[in-house]
Order: sequence, then structure tokens, then C-alpha cells
Amino acid sequence: MPRTVKLTRYDGNPILRPIPEHTFEAQNVSNAAAIVHDGRVHLLYRSEGFENRWPNTKTWPKTYLGLATSRDGLHIDERLDRPVIGPEPAGEYGCWGIQDPRLVKIGDTFYATTAGVSPWGDRVILYTSKDLRSWEKRALIKPEHEMRTAGMFPEKFGDDYCFLLRPDPNMWIGYTPDFVHWRGYKLMFEVKRGSWYGRKLGLGAPPIRQDDAWLLFWHGKADTQDGTYSLGVMWLDLEDPGRIIRVQEEPILRAELEWERVGYYPNVAYTCGAVQLGDQYLVYYGAADRVLAVAKVPVADCRL
Repeated sequence: MPRTVKLTRYDGNPILRPIPEHTFEAQNVSNAAAIVHDGRVHLLYRSEGFENRWPNTKTWPKTYLGLATSRDGLHIDERLDRPVIGPEPAGEYGCWGIQDPRLVKIGDTFYATTAGVSPWGDRVILYTSKDLRSWEKRALIKPEHEMRTAGMFPEKFGDDYCFLLRPDPNMWIGYTPDFVHWRGYKLMFEVKRGSWYGRKLGLGAPPIRQDDAWLLFWHGKADTQDGTYSLGVMWLDLEDPGRIIRVQEEPILRAELEWERVGYYPNVAYTCGAVQLGDQYLVYYGAADRVLAVAKVPVADCRL
């Protein structure tokens, strides 16, 4: 029988909290992309102050992306006092903010797949960078779909980039050479009524290459009254990543602790990033849309 994968929470959680003195992150910090670069874990994280999307109206706040780094993946050594990506100009799809990034490096370029929020719905916006601090908008990804959950594989398949996408509520896969023209766009994994992923699901962290499969940490939302978000794991074929080899039906982490259940939005454990450090995977997750935490699992436990 395959081993059951379980995440173990870091005792020092949460590792990021809001900073009242920083306007862009005075209220919430949460869902973080993660990547190892120059010997450090870089966290590109979602942050929110008290700037409402609609002036003089109590709404969700505008969203920014901040940057923090860590030598050991657990303790924050550097945290910028300014956002590295912020809301787009009025009239653009990200005018209410940019959030929920997924981060990969292909060649010498970093790609951040983000959710842009606006009065016209959510759209996936791709940004690129050479240094993780200065970012340029590269493309809208399938703008015909209102969508906020998407991420890339960390390598190309021939001439194509490969994306996992979530037109609500299911996970899709698609390939593109230029972020405009698509092939192989198909439904990949569906919600299961009455389960911990009965309402919607999608990728969490970008897929991680193993010797015999892609390892995918993903998220699901239950079709229950509390709508709890939990994390899961699955394995994809290396050459044909739209083919799922195995799905672990049991979640690897649920929103169970007080600070995971109570915050800005309740009952949320949601990941956008994971890295390998030594013999451990570190999975970063936003808790109740208020703070950022990390959990660990041995690499050996995640073999197919």
C-alpha cells in the first residue's frame, strides 16, 4: 500500500504576520509563491492593508504582492517595506489588486502567474522578472475565462509552456508557445460531491519534478456549510502531465487550528508555493487569509 502523505506544521507558525506600519500589508498577509534562488527561499506573498476596492464602501481590500527571503525557509531574514507588484491602473483587470502568485524559473526568467481582480471579474495575469524584485506584465492568460487559480510547470514541453488552470470549479491543463495560442486544453480533474473537494479545487504550488512523476500539492474546498479549504497531493506523468497517476484521497492538511479557522476569511489552508530544502519539502500556506504558515514533509514520504 502507498504511504499516506501528511504535512507537519512548523512549531514557529505563523512565519509572516501583518505589519501595521506598512500600509500595503497592515491587515493581512497570506498566500505565497516560493522559490529557491541564490541559496535563499524567496516568498512572493499576498498582502492587504485597509484600502477598500470601492471608495467609502466596506469591501475586500486592494491587494499587493510583497517579497520576503529566508536562509532556512522558516525564519524570515529580509522583508521589503514596499510591494513589488501592486494594483494595475484603473480600467485594467488587476485594478483592484494582484494576488495568489505561483512562481517558477525557466532559463534566466522568473514567471509569476497571478490573479488580477477587478469590477469585471478575476483574470490570470502573467508577470516576468530577472531578479524577483522588478516585474513586468507579460500577458493575460486565457482572458475569455473568469479565473483566479493558475500556475505553470517549471520547464517547457518542447516549444510549449504548460499551465494548470481552474475555470471554476475544476482543474484543466493547456499548452501554449506564446501565451496566446493554445493546444491540448482539456479537463483534467473534477470535484467530488460530498468530499473535502466537493465545491472546487485547483493546483496549489507549481508541480515539482521527481524521478518518476510530477508531484503536485493542490487545494480543495468542501461543499459543506463552513466551506473548509484543505490541501492534498497527487502525482502526474512526467511526459504527459495531463495524465494523473495517483491521487491521495485523504487531505495532507486541513484548516483546523484557531488561526487557520478564524481570521479575515474563515477555515482556509491554501498553498501557492512549495520548495525542497535538503530532505524536506516545505509547503507554504495562507491561513484564514490573515497570516502565512509553513508545514513540512520528508521527500522520501512523497515518492510515488
